[in-house]
Amino acid sequence: MMFKKGDLVKNDRTGRLAEVTRDGYTHRFMDAQDHEMVAEGMGHMAGSYGTAYDAVYLTGDRQGTKFRLRGSRGWKRVMPSEVEVG
Repeated sequence: MMFKKGDLVKNDRTGRLAEVTRDGYTHRFMDAQDHEMVAEGMGHMAGSYGTAYDAVYLTGDRQGTKFRLRGSRGWKRVMPSEVEVG
């Protein structure tokens, strides 16, 4: 799913809300195995590329924290009218 700056998004698993603060850009995502490959001199083969978005949490214990959102991982766009207040 493609997001754009200003979109309100919700995490499917945690229910946290966030606002996208930057349009999509290409990012190299790396997990623990990828970092091991880099340490062994195989960094050119490590990681996977995908679309990322900068965002800030609006709810939950991380409220106000900025983070990088991976577009294809558990987030969906919601309309402000869909959000329950209280």
